[in-house]
Amino acid sequence: MRARTFALAVFLQSLSCSGPDRQRVDEPYAGTPFPDRRPQFTLPDGPVGVVSDSGSDTLTLLDLEAGQVIGSAPVGLDPVELDSPHHVAVDREAGVVFTALSYPPPVLLPGPHAAHGSSQRRGVVQKLALDDFSPLARVEVDVNPGDIVLSADRSQLLVSHFDLTRAMTTTELDDQRADVTIVDAATLEVVRSIPTCVAPHGIAPAAELALVACYGEDALAVVDTSGEAAPELVSIGPGGVPGSPAYGPYAAALSPDAELVAVSNITSNDLRFFEVPSRQFRSDVVTLAGSPYFPAWSPDGTLLFVPTQGVDALVVVSADTAQILDVRSFEADECTRPHAATFAADETTLYLVCEGDHESPSVVLGLNTGSLEIETRFDVGIYPDGLAVAGAP
Repeated sequence: MRARTFALAVFLQSLSCSGPDRQRVDEPYAGTPFPDRRPQFTLPDGPVGVVSDSGSDTLTLLDLEAGQVIGSAPVGLDPVELDSPHHVAVDREAGVVFTALSYPPPVLLPGPHAAHGSSQRRGVVQKLALDDFSPLARVEVDVNPGDIVLSADRSQLLVSHFDLTRAMTTTELDDQRADVTIVDAATLEVVRSIPTCVAPHGIAPAAELALVACYGEDALAVVDTSGEAAPELVSIGPGGVPGSPAYGPYAAALSPDAELVAVSNITSNDLRFFEVPSRQFRSDVVTLAGSPYFPAWSPDGTLLFVPTQGVDALVVVSADTAQILDVRSFEADECTRPHAATFAADETTLYLVCEGDHESPSVVLGLNTGSLEIETRFDVGIYPDGLAVAGAP
């Protein structure tokens, strides 16, 4: 046995001494250990769109004027599990994009959006370079970040927290209510967290205000973003209890003149109008066949383009009369689960995010606002749930 051990030692020593002379280097390695394969995007002069692909952990960059996909790149922090980038905001002048990582729960719950509000892992806001989506900064926020929007002056980020777990596991109303977090857009430091309502989601930013759809409390919250006054909750109607809504306000969109907020209720399947100056809802209600999500105002403020799910369609509504003027239904191969509508510089084209089946890549459509026919189709990632548009710098 000793002889074999000695022979092995001699053999290993001969291997270590063979080949070129080895020199010990004490200086740290200054090169790049791995090749940088992150794409470098060439930004067009015209408007761009950034899509959050929550099911594939990517953002996709669109050239809206040319009708082309510029490219996509991964985002997030976890190399194995989903980070689920949920919604997105863009500042073209600063050359940055923001997204909220809203980590899914370990066990998915029933319903198309139930898992979104059931995570127990704190969310993260990422600040990324627009030309390659490389990370610039990040800050931890509360669990289940929902919407993320820039304030009217682009100095702050407003982040809601669609925390259904908090609503279901506590009984005291103050404990059920989640925050709207204010983040400095330049430094990405949390400025303040404002306890707002049960499961707040869609945010419509206005001057020194945030109008927030309070899903779990059947209300619209008027939030003073300075934090000097407590949020004012305006009830949509009677019937629900905190955590078990009768209406389920999910999205909010401010009119171009900042006078009205269109509120989409995904439980009662209707659209309602909130008057900002009077702080009350109008009496008229738009009843829809499907559940409405993020609508878009026409640039002149006369029309609303409302995507619906359950019945996959785009509904055109008169803001003055609250009457349905047109409906564009979609086949499964055209658009599954329409989620969010938005305009760019061209008033004749509406962009519509289609969630898809949440398992395979989906699309963003460009539709003619007159005929509602599909003019452009952008192939994006899995489960897209947000589109932010920015014009020329």
